[in-house]
Amino acid sequence: MLQAIHGDPLMRVSVNMPDDVVVLHDALEKLSAFSHQNLEFSEKQPLVLHLKNCGTALRFLQVYLEKCYPDAAITLTGDPRLLERVGKPTTQTASARILHGENVPSMPDESPYITMSRSMAESYPNIRLEYDWSSAAFWYEHMALQPFLYPNAPSKLLLQGLAADSLQGDRIVTDIYAEHFGVKTTFTAAGAIIVNTTTRQSKVDCQLPDRQLVLDFTNCPDLYPAIALTCERLGIPLIATGTERLAYKESNRLEAVASHQVRHDHRMAMALLVAGYPIDDTACIAKSYPSFLSQWLAVTKANE
Repeated sequence: MLQAIHGDPLMRVSVNMPDDVVVLHDALEKLSAFSHQNLEFSEKQPLVLHLKNCGTALRFLQVYLEKCYPDAAITLTGDPRLLERVGKPTTQTASARILHGENVPSMPDESPYITMSRSMAESYPNIRLEYDWSSAAFWYEHMALQPFLYPNAPSKLLLQGLAADSLQGDRIVTDIYAEHFGVKTTFTAAGAIIVNTTTRQSKVDCQLPDRQLVLDFTNCPDLYPAIALTCERLGIPLIATGTERLAYKESNRLEAVASHQVRHDHRMAMALLVAGYPIDDTACIAKSYPSFLSQWLAVTKANE
């Protein structure tokens, strides 16, 4: 997005990258082609950009078109679920405006996503591309459940490229799983090494009458599916607050977790798969983590 705003060549993408990245990249390429060919945007020659179910691409492009193509006949469309989500509350619109250089006032309780956008806008073009902590959450879920669901799988994994000094709010997954589920993280030059350090022999050991977990997901809503299903599988009651925005994700994730349904939601598919539930849709995982299924099957194959 910053490359397009600054008029620089866009980074190359491959089919192995998440749909969110590929969809946004392709839309920006189409806009650039129209501009460079001096083709007039008019009602007779509108441009239609289909964004699948990529809410990030939609919100970033809405601001981009407002700033750079204010009079153009351009239509943003996508899957039915994406159109249902238009106009729902999100921090991404504020992030998009920050990337364009707008003076969006900072708040004491500012979302990590907005703080990250400020840092990226200020440091361009010397940005360090980070690996995704949101996707790492499903490996933490796996490691918490490994002794019970996957006893023959490795009890230690290296998550390549993840760094301790990440700007991402979902970096807090390391603290949550260390404190509540016994999954410890050690950072090395290669990435994050995670290991299950518990001595529990069965799920029953977790089911203490006075034990419950209270977590606020306001600043880390994408962690909810993995954490909620970890708690469910371990018999730990979860009291979740700050979950209002979960109803407006790729699915209503509160309902999807309760009903164990994927609902074409990439995070629900990964969370349910790791928790041992049968799922009917693995294709949607490509939205954020195309290689997850093959990696996870390779790790768990000893349990077949």
